[in-house]
Amino acid sequence: MSKPRTKSELKRNQILDAATLRFTQHGYAATSMEHIAKLAGVSKQTVYSHFGNKDELFITSITYKCELSGIAELLPENLGPVESTLTLFAQRFFTMITSPDSMAVHRICASECLAHPHLSRLFFEAGPVFVTDKLAACLAEYHRRGELDIEDCRQAAIQLLAIIKGEQWIRLEFNIGESLSEEEIKHYLQSSVRLFIRGYQTLS
Repeated sequence: MSKPRTKSELKRNQILDAATLRFTQHGYAATSMEHIAKLAGVSKQTVYSHFGNKDELFITSITYKCELSGIAELLPENLGPVESTLTLFAQRFFTMITSPDSMAVHRICASECLAHPHLSRLFFEAGPVFVTDKLAACLAEYHRRGELDIEDCRQAAIQLLAIIKGEQWIRLEFNIGESLSEEEIKHYLQSSVRLFIRGYQTLS
């Protein structure tokens, strides 16, 4: 049974929900701590008591959104068979990165990367780097078991993540109306994982 959240934790999540909504709808530059406080229904001082500045609140809201999306559970601690585990990971990761919130955050960082380059760095470390490192650790375990033959697990992780994004993510990035069907996406992810495994399978 999970431990009940304290009033402070509930207030913190309330602020994070408001911050995520404000950042994704209006962008970083057009969002102030006062805007977020008003949307969260708290005082500006309460926001500052939980988060020291806007940068800290921005990156924490991204991390918070990643946690809600199940980013920490993309791969299990006890790894099963290679193909089924990586296929499940591919499906979960794809669902996460193509969600409206994820696409909104991506567009914010991309559009404001010149004016606020530190935002892109914060996002990169909180999202892509976290996922890459977690996947690389899992691939290293498969290598240790002798199920995959990978010399550079981080590079292999980057390759798999890039393959997973595929055409549908590009369509969303450029706001192309036509979408691939669920069956097309499922087939693409399965075939991509099989291609990856064939490239790194252990040669007997």
